[in-house]
Amino acid sequence: METANSLYSGILLLGAAHGVFLALAILNVKSGNITALRLLALITVTFAADLGVDFLKESRYLVEFPRVIFIEAITSFLYGPLTYLYVCALTSQSTFRLSFAKLAHFLPLAASIVLLVPFYFVSDDKLLASIYSDADVDPGIGLWALGGLFIFVFPIPQIATYFALSIRRLIRHGRSIREQFSSIQKISLVWLRNLLAAFCVLYILYFIGTVFSGAFISNENLERLLNLATVIVIYSIGYMGLRQPQIFSQDGDDVVTDSTTVVAGKKKYQRSALDAETSGLLLKELESYMARERPYLDNTLTMSQLASQLGISSNYLSQIINEQTGKNFFDFVNSYRVGMAKQLLATSPDSRTNILTIAMESGFNSKSAFYDAFRQHAMMTPGQYRKSLAAAPD
Repeated sequence: METANSLYSGILLLGAAHGVFLALAILNVKSGNITALRLLALITVTFAADLGVDFLKESRYLVEFPRVIFIEAITSFLYGPLTYLYVCALTSQSTFRLSFAKLAHFLPLAASIVLLVPFYFVSDDKLLASIYSDADVDPGIGLWALGGLFIFVFPIPQIATYFALSIRRLIRHGRSIREQFSSIQKISLVWLRNLLAAFCVLYILYFIGTVFSGAFISNENLERLLNLATVIVIYSIGYMGLRQPQIFSQDGDDVVTDSTTVVAGKKKYQRSALDAETSGLLLKELESYMARERPYLDNTLTMSQLASQLGISSNYLSQIINEQTGKNFFDFVNSYRVGMAKQLLATSPDSRTNILTIAMESGFNSKSAFYDAFRQHAMMTPGQYRKSLAAAPD
């Protein structure tokens, strides 16, 4: 069987090589959340391995190494657990370590390796015929074919389950940081949300190719589409790492340092000793302090810092803000910042004062955060608010 090189196979080779070099670069980072970095490197290597096998298959070099094809079957069991553990490592409230208990996530991977044992002894000719001609691997395998069915089908619900758990974890993280921080841009993990979205696109392509094989598009074209999308994801990870180096050095231990636990509904403060009357009095004290001292002008203000300034616990302050105002800490503080911005806009309606300057003087740490908060609390942009002031009659 002759080898066949093409533009497509060249793209696969470049994608695989870039994945390996990217993984090495990630592992070379010595600061930040080391466990998360190792997991991201493993995810990247897994993508690279899949692309490498498909390169060998597409270029016909697989005839020299036919058993490499088993790597492709095994890697399907890695994507879900690795992605979930990576999300856990970045959103954990304490130091995240890969304990033996967490290795249980890889039991299906171990099972797939065992179930593939009979296929390892199939002759090269039969194996190549099954790869390139869709022939039966070996009818003599008998019941072991059920193992092949497990390897083919099980990754579909497994990956979907882990992705759902990862998304839920990320949503809870978002709620948690809004309860504790007044500025979240550096810790909101938008990068991770976008990465999960990209992974979900890859999964949808994989799902269609597995469940609806050949129904909408030929298997060959769908596989090519999936591989090209994988190459794009790998290069995107590398690009984002160069553009925002903090992505590869973010310290997960600093993401959430407060002991506050976010629980939905009335159960959150069920055991609190703070009654409604005392809570109301403390709210008045809080509002007086915010108006008098303007702590919100500190763009690094946290729940624990404000609680310390007021001389109460973080849990009590969280309860007061949540129950009495119906807001989380992030929105509560930003409502004061937007109020300050309105005052500054009102004193400079002729646009001579730069919007970014107003944002910084109001306690925001970026223009984008200012615009998002202003639209949320004022229902218009700062520019629209300034025009409304100019159009208002004297």
